[in-house]
Amino acid sequence: MPAHRKFLAAAAIFALLALTAACGGINTEATGSASGGAGSTFRFAYSVGPSRYDPHRASSSFDNASLFPVYDRLVHLTTAAEPVPGLATGWQYTDGGKRLVFELRPGVRFHDGTPFDAAAAKANLDRARTLQGSTVASELKAVERVDVLGPLTIALALTSPDSSLIGVLSDRAGMMVSPAAFDDPQLDLRPVGAGPYQIVSYSPNDRVVLRRFPGYWDPAAQQVETMAVVIQPDTTTRMNALRAGEVDAALLQGNQVAEARQYDLGVVGDVTLAFYHLQLNRTRAEFGDIRVRRALNHAIDRDAIIHGVLFGNGKPAAQPFPPGYYAHDPDLPDPYPYDPQKARQLLAEAGLAGGFEFEAIVPNTDPGTAVAVQEQLADIGVRMKIREVSSSEAADLFYGRQQGDAMVAPWGGRADPIQTLALLYSSKGFSNPGGHTTPELEQLIGQARRTIDPAARTEILHRIDRMVLDQALDVPVVFADTNYGHAARVTDLRSWLSNKPEFRGVGAAGTGR
Repeated sequence: MPAHRKFLAAAAIFALLALTAACGGINTEATGSASGGAGSTFRFAYSVGPSRYDPHRASSSFDNASLFPVYDRLVHLTTAAEPVPGLATGWQYTDGGKRLVFELRPGVRFHDGTPFDAAAAKANLDRARTLQGSTVASELKAVERVDVLGPLTIALALTSPDSSLIGVLSDRAGMMVSPAAFDDPQLDLRPVGAGPYQIVSYSPNDRVVLRRFPGYWDPAAQQVETMAVVIQPDTTTRMNALRAGEVDAALLQGNQVAEARQYDLGVVGDVTLAFYHLQLNRTRAEFGDIRVRRALNHAIDRDAIIHGVLFGNGKPAAQPFPPGYYAHDPDLPDPYPYDPQKARQLLAEAGLAGGFEFEAIVPNTDPGTAVAVQEQLADIGVRMKIREVSSSEAADLFYGRQQGDAMVAPWGGRADPIQTLALLYSSKGFSNPGGHTTPELEQLIGQARRTIDPAARTEILHRIDRMVLDQALDVPVVFADTNYGHAARVTDLRSWLSNKPEFRGVGAAGTGR
């Protein structure tokens, strides 16, 4: 792994959380000015479009590729997932961690001309916390109220310290919508944010077309005049479009990396916080029995999937965080090595010697991993019926409507590990259908959230990792490399540890075909 992509140490993160961030219009991902002249464009082919264009109701982390250009956030992230100033120029915990004060960037306006100020920030955070159908409310549950201290200063009064909030506010919960558009029934088609680009047109399941927003506070982020996110679920279609010059960059699958290089296309990519997993609704089928969950883990040949499906572009997943990341416990061995005989023994102990059947929702963008999992489970007598759905509706079906017994899909990763752990394994987590958990795990997640000291927090995170594995609350499969292929004309397209591509500073010499 390149040295510049070494995962962030816990101490570095919390040095940024604890201190007031430097003021000014800084952008660690783009330098210079908005140099793309008339006609400059960047076209990116992605596997999925937004589930919603309302960031507080959007249900998938993969929505962010479309949301980021339109909606600016209070906090930005570097490619290494370090928090840096965005619409907030600085922040500081006070009152023993029970108060979080933000200084806001002056002179910012939304795309409709509405000024961004403390009142607008408060209105957005209140909306995210209380909106019916909010998918981010659970991430803000520690916020008791938001106080306006001045025209450009807000304070979050917390019921208890919450060390995850800086990361939370770099994601959808921190995205700012124009208050004038809150009640627009067409917000999902006509989003109004304060980001570097504004919507020109949006055709669901087809493409998003954006235009550079004049007067944006960080012109270095706007290297092209227009941008398009082209929604192409089929991997071959994306590659063909890239080779033909119909798009300038595209999300690649592992088996396409060598092909892209063969055609002299650039490739950027690395392991990220995203991982493929067989996620179980532990209140469905036979998944309430820990012996069954452990059996499913033993049935997965992760190395075979990496080599057979991903063509070597990935690493085995046992924990919910990749090796080298501070929330990963390096001293924790994999308790579930591939052992189909052990899996059959555990099923027999659970009274399921003949196996059982369940339905798994699978996004149609990349069913290869799911098919491999299906075949490996069949070897121990477990019949997984695949229900293939569009990627834009998979999360809503499994998390929101609680359809299906399981889902085989990539977890998109989050800016702070508490987000991942709370969403997937706590009783109130949006991404934990059925709400199954344990009292001990709930207590530890809350303790980690309240702990500001980095070393103490990391130790608690490792204890949570061990508990998640011991209880077999998940079936992690692989940390697949996230790769992007691009034409030679593209500059500054980067790999993001967060697994949420941002296009700040991406340029494209000349114009597209």
